[in-house]
Amino acid sequence: MSNTEEQSTLPKPRKLPKQGRSRMLVESTKQACLQILKREGPRALTATRISEVAGVAMGSIYQYFPNVDAIVAMIYEDLTAQEIEIAQRKWATDWSTMSLEQSIMGIIRGSIRFHRNMLALDREFHQRFYMNFDLETWFNETEGEPEAGTRSVEQLIQRHQDQYPCSNPALQAFIINRTLRAVVLECVKYHPEYFEGQELANHLFKLCFAVLGHQPQPLEHDTGMSAPD
Repeated sequence: MSNTEEQSTLPKPRKLPKQGRSRMLVESTKQACLQILKREGPRALTATRISEVAGVAMGSIYQYFPNVDAIVAMIYEDLTAQEIEIAQRKWATDWSTMSLEQSIMGIIRGSIRFHRNMLALDREFHQRFYMNFDLETWFNETEGEPEAGTRSVEQLIQRHQDQYPCSNPALQAFIINRTLRAVVLECVKYHPEYFEGQELANHLFKLCFAVLGHQPQPLEHDTGMSAPD
């Protein structure tokens, strides 16, 4: 399948572990898969290699996973869930106390970093299934509100109304949120090279403030969001 073709149905495990021993088996399988991806790359990722690294019989692995993609999918779901936890903490702490410039740049860089890291693990896999790891969708589902991401951006804008008065924070937040999401996801699909360097983040940052109708103040220091994990 080419990089430009979408396959929206994420591979699923045959069954989920219920007992402690089976959970340990599945966890060992996932950790072995992740270790191979990081150290040897996706070309080395085979059921035989996973079995060797995990110390788990291939027959036991196939009891839970129909193929290697299903193991990678579970790893990617775990990584996405971890990223949502990070975002929730930052909305509650860092982005509630930072300047608007720092907060918006932090949001942009966080999204870029996440997809850059997912591509680095297994580019072909992520470009096939990236829509299943859309941070906006995951954040909304975790918060239990279909517009939770947009609402959070709106609250951020309203928090800085004294410095940056806006005519319609709800609409402007909607445009900013949807635009950032669309551009980042399109980069995953067509131009992952744009995730390297700072240029994409800088353009998105300027675009956000253009929507707000204001000129941003220069960022005094880096928010620490741009470096890969």
